[in-house]
Formats: sequence, structure tokens, C-alpha cells
Amino acid sequence: MKTINHKIWVDTLLKVLTLFFCISWYSFQFIKSEVPADSGDGIMHYFISNASWENPILLLHHWGKPLFILLSSPFSQFGFGGIVMFNILVFTATILIAWKIASKFEMSIWLKILFPVLLINIQDYSITILGGLTEPLFNLFFLLTFWLLVTKKWFWLAIITSFLPFLRSEGQLPIVLIFFILLYFKQYKHIPFLLVGFVLYSVVGFFALKDFWWYFTKSPYVMNNGIYQHGNWNHYLLSYKNYLGNPGLFVFISAFIYLILQILKRSWKTIEFTNLFYIYGTFVGIVVLHSYFWATGQNASLGLTRITTQAMPAFVLLNLIFLEKSRFGQYKFSSYLICSISLLIALNSVLTKHFPIKANALELQVINAANTLKRTIKPGQMLFYHHPLFCFEFGNNPFKKNQACVFYYCDDLENDITTKMKAGDLIVRDSQFGPQEQRLSRESIIKSTKLHCIRKFISGEQKEDSYNETEGVFIYEVK
Repeated sequence: MKTINHKIWVDTLLKVLTLFFCISWYSFQFIKSEVPADSGDGIMHYFISNASWENPILLLHHWGKPLFILLSSPFSQFGFGGIVMFNILVFTATILIAWKIASKFEMSIWLKILFPVLLINIQDYSITILGGLTEPLFNLFFLLTFWLLVTKKWFWLAIITSFLPFLRSEGQLPIVLIFFILLYFKQYKHIPFLLVGFVLYSVVGFFALKDFWWYFTKSPYVMNNGIYQHGNWNHYLLSYKNYLGNPGLFVFISAFIYLILQILKRSWKTIEFTNLFYIYGTFVGIVVLHSYFWATGQNASLGLTRITTQAMPAFVLLNLIFLEKSRFGQYKFSSYLICSISLLIALNSVLTKHFPIKANALELQVINAANTLKRTIKPGQMLFYHHPLFCFEFGNNPFKKNQACVFYYCDDLENDITTKMKAGDLIVRDSQFGPQEQRLSRESIIKSTKLHCIRKFISGEQKEDSYNETEGVFIYEVK
């Protein structure tokens, strides 16, 4: 008994120290970063969450992810640091649930502490935590559904799964997979509960937006929306280091070899096909779907690799479970090996060049432009911009009332100048968002007789892209 208690005490201490290291690492990287880890989408998610208390209709903002907005909004009231703290708490809860699942499969303590260390070392995953993005909360809920599946708590499995699409649009895929799993286990009475999330949000949307089907009718993701052009089919496979990392790939390959051996031996019970179907199906499905979107230039795909961190923690955890089943962890030398690997990965995360985040050449000019205009802006003057970092540094939130910054999409420049702007207002155009998302071409500005450039903030570098523009920020005044 004394030996057992001592082991429990040691295991608990190791987990506490590991979690403390990870939380401290994230906190340090956030404090030392020059700009948010994601100066585009991350800041926009913060803006929406922060403004939702003043403008409650934002709680149904489709692109902002309604359930993420609801849960993160109390934290975002304290600024961008609040929403990062929210994601760090989400990370903590993710690890605790993962350890609970690991204990169910009698995983060794060394593989348990390897799991969170692997996650913080994956660049895209850590960017989603530090960038205030939505993927970490999706991963937490998805891991929770994994736990409910393992424990066969069918009612709550259906309920929690039903809300996944309101955390990420990719959450529709787990609903389909859980539907088939419930069919397989003949849990027919629980299948209707997969609609709870949709029905609840649809009823709210009916009263708030006068549209019961708003999830579909107001979706920003349209298959023929290809404003970002397209890339190669193998883009996501070649970019595995970003969203899985070399250690994660090694864990997957080792587990996959074990699975092949079990299939050859027809050891069906050790494979547990239900878990394999759900976790592999979701993670691989997301990678395949986004590979298709990017290769065909559809669904406004930008080829962002952080998107494929969705279901990745559960994918890594399941592969570690397979490693445990392979009896690898039962050998004494494996404990020393895994401990050494964990320490090396932790050391790599400390010495990484990816963090803390440094402002790139364009971001520095966006910050300069924001600080300059903050000092020189006149009463009543409006700033029409698109780069989220500009408004963030200026100190405005475009989703709140009485703000000088106006988030601007160009429909027709000459018409916009007449109907949306007045003499003295400024258009802030940067070389990244300006020609694409802002839809404000350089040619249309040159042709306009109602604009003149009053200030240029030219980058010290020149990024080559398809638009071949001078990298920087340009301020135009309406005559």
C-alpha cells in the first residue's frame, strides 16, 4: 500500500510540474511577443468577442463562431491578454481530460507527460493558443467527446457533439461520424440529440435574426469563393511539421506500424475500431477536405496549416494509447527513453526561434501608421482600414459604437467615396490585405480623382507575391 501511495504521489507531482511548465511557457511567450501570434484572424476573433457584450447580436456571428464568442467573452473584456488567458485555461482543461482518457487505458506516466510537451512544441497549435483563435476550444470539446465515447455515455456524447459546428465549421464532420457510431451500437434513441445544438441556435437565430436557417444562409464559407487562388494537392502533407511536428509524426508512424501488425494478426479487440474510426476519421477527414479546398481554390481556402490542428490533440493521444498497447512502455528502458525525449522536446520549445512572436517588416509599418494617425487624427475624421493589426494598435474595436476605425470592404471605390465617406476621411491601405480582402486595387486608386496619398510607410523588406506591390502602408485622404 505504501508503495502504491508513493507511486501516486510521484505521478501527481510529475503531472503538476509538466502542466506548470507548459502554462509558464505560454504565459512567457505571450508577454514577450511584439505582436499577437495571429495579427489577422486572431485579432478579429478578439474584436467580436470583446464587443459582444455591447452588441449581443455578435453572439451569433457565424465567422466568429458563436459558442467560442459566448464562452470567451467574459475574458475578452480584459483585453487581448484576457482571451489568451482563456485559451491557456482551455489548454489546461484539454490536458486534464486527455490524462483522464489515458488513465482509462492504463497509460504510463511517461507517455502522459509526453503528451502536453508534444503539443506546445507544435508550432501551429501554440499559435492558436497565443493568437486567441478558435481551434483550441474546438479541440477541448472534441477531446471531451472522445472521453464520452470511451465511457459510452451516449446521451452526453450526442449533446456535446451537436455543438461542435458552433465552434468550428469542421465540427459537422464529427456529427456524421458519431451518427454512424450510434447506429453501430444501436443507440437509436440518442441519435436525435445530435440536433440539439443546431435546434437551440436556430431558435435563437429565428428571434434575433428572423432566420431559423441562419447557420446555412449566413455562412461565410461558399464553395465557389476562391479569392485566395489555389495551391498544390500535397500542400498539407508537405507542411506536416507545422501542425503535427516531427515528434508527432514519429508517434503516428510507430502507432501505425503497431496497427498494421495487429490487423495482420487479426487482433481486432486491441485495435478498438470505434475510436480509430472517430479520431482518425475526423483528423484525416479535415486534412483531406482542406487539401481539396486549397487545390481547387474553393471555400475561401488560404492553405492555412493551423486549420489542421483540429482533432490533432486527440489524434496524437490515440496514437500514444496504441504505443502503450504495444507494450513499449512496459520495458524499463522505455521510461528513460520517453523521459529523455520529453526533456529534449521541452528544451527545444524553450530554444525555439518561432516564439516569442516578432513583428515582421509589414507589421512594423502597420504599427507605425497606427501610432502616427493616433497622434494626428482630427475630430470627426474616419479611418477606413482592413488590416486588423492597424485598428488593434490604434486602440479601437470596429464592432463597437462611436469608433474612428471602419472595417472597410471596397464594393465600388467611387461610389463608396460618395456614399460612405466625407472630405477629410482617410483610407488606410496595406499591401497585404489591400489588393485581396479589402478588394481595393492600386489601379482604382490611381484612376480616382477624389483621393490623394498623404503618407507612406514603406517596409524595409520586399515580400514577393502575385500582386508585386511595394510592401507597406499607404494613407489616402478623401478630397
